[in-house]
Amino acid sequence: MTKNSFALLLAALALCASALSAAADKTLVSARQAILSASVPPQDALLKYTAAVKKTNAAPVLGEYSYALAYAGLGEAALASVDRALIAEPLQPEIRFYLSEIFNAAGLEDASTELSAPVPAWLKGKSLKLPELDVPAPPDDFETAAASLNMLTAQKRYAQAAVQYDRLCKTHPAEPRCHVGYALALERLGAYKAAAAEAAKNLSLYKDLEPQAITKAFIDDLNKRPPLKLSSADKPTLKGRYLLFTGGSLNRADERTLYAFSTRVGKFLSERIDVSANAAINGGNALSDYNGLTLGAVGRYNTPLSLAPLNLTLAAKGERVPAPDKNFTFLLSPGLSYFLRDSSIDMFFDVAMTGPYSGSVTLSLGYTIYFGGGK
Repeated sequence: MTKNSFALLLAALALCASALSAAADKTLVSARQAILSASVPPQDALLKYTAAVKKTNAAPVLGEYSYALAYAGLGEAALASVDRALIAEPLQPEIRFYLSEIFNAAGLEDASTELSAPVPAWLKGKSLKLPELDVPAPPDDFETAAASLNMLTAQKRYAQAAVQYDRLCKTHPAEPRCHVGYALALERLGAYKAAAAEAAKNLSLYKDLEPQAITKAFIDDLNKRPPLKLSSADKPTLKGRYLLFTGGSLNRADERTLYAFSTRVGKFLSERIDVSANAAINGGNALSDYNGLTLGAVGRYNTPLSLAPLNLTLAAKGERVPAPDKNFTFLLSPGLSYFLRDSSIDMFFDVAMTGPYSGSVTLSLGYTIYFGGGK
């Protein structure tokens, strides 16, 4: 592959990726327009958000999706979604706004007021009128309910736990453990005043002096804590970030071990799409013409699976490979990536569609780091 054809291929990949990125952004814009329109039913707006959230793993969009779920009256689903967003970015201002609005609709007015955050810009200074959220109470048996709520807390699903504790404490007002659990869930969310008020309900329920002293100390500590400082920089997005991949592959063919060590450098054009240039050193072939340097360009798309942070990926590659002739090859490369905070562990299959290795399938493993600021 000549330098000119290589440049043209990279430009074509960038152009296609930009078009796909714009389409993904348009899906979210369309969802926002729908939910802000008085003529669009909440359920129809929710359908648009369901399509939009499939195109990104950004926590603020997931929080926005929880807002749409609440607007459609789906309280339990909204709480589950906002918890997922909070686990990813606990101090992101927009997510905190959605949490506050959902709590208010679920009847937790004091916590809602304490957790309030600025209205996101796309709402144009106005919040939606959410319906009253009918979140059912936990099972009537207290021990069963307490066990399920302890599990929610252990999983950091504090929004769901707080609302469930609110319901449980109304049916078991004389149970100290309920108020303790409720206060702890609110404390984890940063609603310190509301947590202190809930913990104070225990003082009249405890008979022993030691539990009373522990509760008083907890309340005093909560009352001294300053409000949480929100920050949108807790976790950078992929869009606008650079990537550096290193990896390789081993294959057995004709009783020989074929190997390749590869690297690629590129940039994310959106949360889902990156383009990059790649290079590899191939060796192990009996014929020296098939050993040497591979150069190419790659466009890769990723989408999250339900087993987060596992992502399904699909790439298209154009490469110049070492061979006596027909040394240009086109490959499709499906795979999986396990995302960490600023890196991922990657596995993919390179399926040669053309060229000297047409029809071959190569398994590769590698590691990618992400650097630079997202936008």
